[in-house]
Amino acid sequence: MPFHTIVVTSPDATAAKAAFNGPLGRENLPSCIDERTKLISSSDPFDIRMGSGGGTLAAIQEADHIARLREDQGSKGSILIIHAGGQSSRCPTQMTLGKAWTDLPLAGQTQLSNPTYILIESLSLLLGNLPCGSIAVAASDVILDLKKGNPMSFENISNDNVLGLAVPAPLATAKNHGVFLMRRIHENGKHISDVERFFQKPTIDLMGSHPYCVFTHNGQQMAWIDTGVVIFLPEAANALRNLMNHELSHYTKSGIESRLALNKDAAPGEIVKMKLELYSHLLLAIPTKGSKERESKETRLKNYLSNESNADFCRETLSNIFEKLSGLELKVCTILDGSFTHLGTTNELIDFLISGAMSHRTEVLKGALKLSSRRFYFLNGVQADNRCVIINSIIDSSASFQGPSLIKGGSIVEHCNIENTTIRIGSSCIVSGLRGFSSDAIEIPSNMVFQMLPLSSSKSEESTQYVCMYLGVTDDVKKHELCYGIPFEKFLDEIGLRRDDLWCHEDSQEILWNARIHPVIAVQDQGRFDWTPFIWLSRYLREGIESLKDVSVQSSLMVWRQMKRLSLSEIQENTDASCEFLYRLKIRSKYLPDKIISSITSIKEIILNREHREVKLDFLIDSIINEGSEVRLNYFRDTMLMFQELIVSKVKDGAYDISSRSLMLLGDLCRNLSTMLRRHCSTEHAPKNDAFPYFDSLRSLSDVPSEDCDIFMKHIFNAIESALYLSDTALLSKCSSYLEEAAFSLTASCVVTTFPSVQFDYRKFMPLGKWVVSSAPARVDLSGGWSDTPPISYEFGGAVACLAVTLCNRKPLSARCRLASDISGIKLTVENRDIDNGEIKEIDTVYIETANDMSDFRDPLAKCALLKCAFIALGTIPIPPGNSSNNETEDGILYTLRKMQIGLELVSTSLLPHGSGLGTSSILAACILSSLGRCLGLESMTDKHALIGKVLNLEQLLSTAGGWQDQVGGIYGGLKLCTADKNVIPVHVDVEQYEIPDKALTDFNERLVLAYSGQPRLAKNILQNVLRQWAKRSPDIVKNVHDLVNGARQCITSIQRNNFKELGTLLKTYWAQKKIMAGENSGVEPIGIKRIFDLLSSEGVTEGHALAGAGGGGFMTLILCKGMTIEDANNVLDNYENIGRESLKWYTCKLCSEGLESFTADDSSSFNIDWHDIKA
Repeated sequence: MPFHTIVVTSPDATAAKAAFNGPLGRENLPSCIDERTKLISSSDPFDIRMGSGGGTLAAIQEADHIARLREDQGSKGSILIIHAGGQSSRCPTQMTLGKAWTDLPLAGQTQLSNPTYILIESLSLLLGNLPCGSIAVAASDVILDLKKGNPMSFENISNDNVLGLAVPAPLATAKNHGVFLMRRIHENGKHISDVERFFQKPTIDLMGSHPYCVFTHNGQQMAWIDTGVVIFLPEAANALRNLMNHELSHYTKSGIESRLALNKDAAPGEIVKMKLELYSHLLLAIPTKGSKERESKETRLKNYLSNESNADFCRETLSNIFEKLSGLELKVCTILDGSFTHLGTTNELIDFLISGAMSHRTEVLKGALKLSSRRFYFLNGVQADNRCVIINSIIDSSASFQGPSLIKGGSIVEHCNIENTTIRIGSSCIVSGLRGFSSDAIEIPSNMVFQMLPLSSSKSEESTQYVCMYLGVTDDVKKHELCYGIPFEKFLDEIGLRRDDLWCHEDSQEILWNARIHPVIAVQDQGRFDWTPFIWLSRYLREGIESLKDVSVQSSLMVWRQMKRLSLSEIQENTDASCEFLYRLKIRSKYLPDKIISSITSIKEIILNREHREVKLDFLIDSIINEGSEVRLNYFRDTMLMFQELIVSKVKDGAYDISSRSLMLLGDLCRNLSTMLRRHCSTEHAPKNDAFPYFDSLRSLSDVPSEDCDIFMKHIFNAIESALYLSDTALLSKCSSYLEEAAFSLTASCVVTTFPSVQFDYRKFMPLGKWVVSSAPARVDLSGGWSDTPPISYEFGGAVACLAVTLCNRKPLSARCRLASDISGIKLTVENRDIDNGEIKEIDTVYIETANDMSDFRDPLAKCALLKCAFIALGTIPIPPGNSSNNETEDGILYTLRKMQIGLELVSTSLLPHGSGLGTSSILAACILSSLGRCLGLESMTDKHALIGKVLNLEQLLSTAGGWQDQVGGIYGGLKLCTADKNVIPVHVDVEQYEIPDKALTDFNERLVLAYSGQPRLAKNILQNVLRQWAKRSPDIVKNVHDLVNGARQCITSIQRNNFKELGTLLKTYWAQKKIMAGENSGVEPIGIKRIFDLLSSEGVTEGHALAGAGGGGFMTLILCKGMTIEDANNVLDNYENIGRESLKWYTCKLCSEGLESFTADDSSSFNIDWHDIKA
C-alpha cells in the first residue's frame, strides 16, 4: 500500500460519520488496505461548501494533523484524498450516502464494491512506486478501471511535477471532459509524458485539428481523457502545503478557527467567501511543457487571471497561487488499456449496472471490470427477469395473498427487505431501501425511481418515520420540466394541485428540487406500512387522467395530499445516513443469513410434517445461477445437509414417503439447474452407472438399509457440488435422473405389499390344452385422474369417476394362459391385433428358461416386460438376483415346470393402438395376472379387489409408477367412483358402482364417442412433470388436486341425472385440470388436437372434450351435443386444412356393464376374435 493515509470526504459531517461507521469500517474494507494505513472520513470544515480545491487543502491539513498526533515527527508518507462529491442531485438515490458508496456487484468478489473501493485498489496498484510524500487526489463519481500489471515507474521524473491521469475514450465522450494533448502517442503500456496542451470540454473539431490529440485504438478514434485523478509529487505537494499554511489557510479547519477567534461575531461561512476549485484555481496555475515553451511567465499569469473560471476570484489570491505553483510542471500518466465511466446521473447508473451485468463485462470499461446481476439476495415467490439487477435484497412473496412478485428487465433492486408482500416493478426502474410488508400489492411503474430512507430522530415506541422518494428516471431535479416523467404543468393541472401544495413562499425557485412531493410514512415495529398513498400514482402513470375517476384512486390521492411530504432538499438534510448504512450492512450480515436458515428450516418442517404447503427453492436456484462458482456453493451446502439428514433418517424410520418427496425435490432442483446453466460453458463428466454406490439398494422394493442410503446421498451430493463448481450440466442431469429414480422407488415401496413365493399345488393347475382367457373393457376417465397416482393418492386422497367401455362392440383387451407339453420353459407373447378382424399387426415373443432371463423386467421398453413382471408380482418367480444361480428352486414355477416336463404359454392381446390413454397397460396387466393366476390355480386372482393391488404392485416393479384408476376401470364394469383415503399405506381402493337409468344409458351410448388422434401418448414424461409439481406443492397444484377429487363426484351425479350439458362442462374442466397438472410446455395438448377441440366446440358439435388418460396424444373423449353424430363432426373438420383430420379414426363407444371376465377355451385355436365379445 503506497499511501500512509487515505482521506475520504463526504458532503457533510453527518455523512462523514456515517461513512466511517459503515463502509470505512475496517471489517468492510478491501484487502489492499492494511492495518498501518490511517483512514479518515471527513467533510469540509463546519460543513462549508469550499469547492474541490478548498476541500483538498482541508483534507491535507487534517491528514497532517492526525499524522503528527500519531507520529512525533509527522508523516513522510503519501496521502490519497477521495472526494465523495456533493449533493448527487442528478442521481437522487445516491444523495443521502453519496455516489462514493454506490454499491456495485463486481463478479468474482465475495463483498459488494463501490467507486471508492475501486479507486483505492486501482490507484494502490498503479502507484505502488509512488515517491514518499506525494499527494493523490481523486473524485469518486467515476468508476476507474486500470488493468492489473506492473506499477507505474517514476524513474527520472522530477519531484516537482504534477501528474494528471488519462485513459483513452471515444471522442463523443471526450468532448464532455478534460483532454490532454501530447507530442507523441505511446502505443502500449503506462507512460509519463510531457503535455502540450490541456483542453477543457473541447469540440470534436478542435481535437481533430491538433496532431497527436486524436489516435486510433481498438479500431476507434480516441482522445486522452482526464480521469479526475491528480498526483502531486513530493515537492509539488509541499508547494500545495505552503499555500495551505499561508495564503489559503482559511480553507482549513485550523485557519477558520484562528480567524473566528479573532472575530467572535463572525460566522464560519463568512470566513470562506468563495469556493476554491482544484482545476480552475490551482491546476490552471501549473504550466505544461508546451505552455512553458510557447509563453512567457507574464503571459501565462495574464491568461490565468483572465480565465473565465477565475473571473470572480480575488486577483491578489490568484497571483499568490500562481507564484507558488507556476514553477511546477503538469505532466500526464497515460494508461492505454485503462478506462473509466462517469456515474453522474440515474440513467448512467442504470445503464452501467444493467449493460455490465447482462454482458458480464461492462462495455464502457472495455471488458476489464465484470459485473454480476445478483449479489447478496434472496428471492422467493418472485418472477425476476434475467435482465434485472438485484443487490443486497430480500424479497419473499411466497406467502403473499396477492400472488408472486414481478421484476421486469432493465430494473435495479437494491437494499430491499420485503416479506409477505407482492411487488411488481416495471422496466428501467431503481427501487432502493423498500422494507417491511404491506397488505396491498406494491406497484412501481416503468421508468421510475423509488427509495425509502429513515429520517433522523424519527423513532418512537411503536414506529419509525421514513420518507419515500418517488421520481421519474428522466426527471431533472434542478428544473421545472418533468415530474414523474410527465410535463410538470400537465401534472399539476390534471391532478388539480396548486403551487402552494408543493412550494412555500420562501422558495426562490419552483423546481423539482424543492417540490414537496415525497410522503413521510410510518413503519410499525413489526414492519407493516401502508401503501395507500401511492396507489393513485401507480394508476395515474399507467392509465393517465382517466384513472382519476376511480373512487379508490381518488381516496388514495386524498391520503397523499393530507400527508406530511418533503422535498429533495429537505430529504438531504433530514435523512439518517448512519442508520441507512447500518441497515444495508445488516441485510447481508444478519437478515440474509437468517432468512436462508429460516427458509431451510421451514422447508424441513413442511416435508417432515407432510404438509400440503409449497416448497420453493427459488432462492437456491437463483443464487447458484447468478453467483460465481465459489460463492454459489455457500447456500447450497446447508440446504443439501438438511436434505441428506432428512432423507437418511426417514429411510431409517421407514417413512419412505417423506424421503421420496425430498429426493424428488432435489432431482427437480438439479434438473432446473442443468437447464439454466446450459447458457454457460459446460463439460461432459456424466457419472458412470457405478458412480453412486448402493443406488440399487434404494430400488429393491423392500426395506432399504439406511447405511446404504447414507452412502448413496454422500456420493451424489459430492457429484452435485462438483457439477456446480464446474458448471457441468451433463453431470447435473445425471444426478437428477438418479435422484428421481430413487424417489420413484421409495414411492413404490410405499405402495407395494410383498412378493411372497407361492407354494404350487399342481392338482389345481389348469388341464393341459386349455386356455384360460381373461378379457376386459377399456377405461374412459371422466374426472379425478392424477389423484389416483402415488404419492398423490396416499398423501392427499384420491377419487376418480370412470367408465368401462367397449369399442366397436368389443372388449379390446385380453390375456390367455395355458400349460402345454409341446413347450419348454415359458413362452411369452405380446400381440397387437386389428379390432375388426383380429389379424396380427405386431407381435413379440420371448422364451424364458431361468429366472435370469427375466433380469430386464424393470425396463418398460424390454420385450414382454409386462408379462415378466406378472410372474414376479404373483410370487411365481423370485426377483432375479442379477447373476446366474445354481439353485434351481430359486426359479420358482420354472423349476416346477421342468419337474413336470411341461411348459407354460402366456399371451397378451390388445385391439387398441399404442399409447391409447384408455388404461391399456394396467388393464392388460389385470388380464395377465388373472389368466396366469387361474391357470396355476391361485385362488387370490379370482378376487377382483386383490387384483387391483396386484396390478399396482406390478406397475411399481415395471417402474412405470402408475396409479389405480386404470385397472379399476377395466376390472369393474359400468360407471363407478373409485376412492382411496389419505395417509393409508399401502393404498386401499374402494370401488362404488352406479346404475344408470335406461334413458340416460341410451343417450350416453349415442353421445359418447372416441376418436384416435393418430399420435401415441407419451405418459412417462408427463407423469414425471406431474410428480415434480406435486412434490413442490404450489397452491395452484394443491387446489387443482382438490378440484379433481370433487369433480369426480359431480360427474357421477350429472350422468345419473342425464344432464349431458353439465357433464360436457365438467369434462372440459377436467381437461383443463389435467393440463395444469402436466405443467406448461409439457406437450400434453398437441396443437392439432387443440384446434379440433376448439372447432367442434365452437361449431356446436360437442358439449365437452378431453384427451383420455394423461394426455399428449392417444384417444379423444367427446360428448356430442344432442342430435349430433360422428358424421357431423367429420363434416365440420373437412372444412379446415392442416388440423390432422386425415389421422383421425372414429370408434363407436358404449358403456360396458361387464368388467374383467375369465373363461376357458380349447387350445385348438391360438386366437379367436370372439373371445373379445360381450359374454353376458
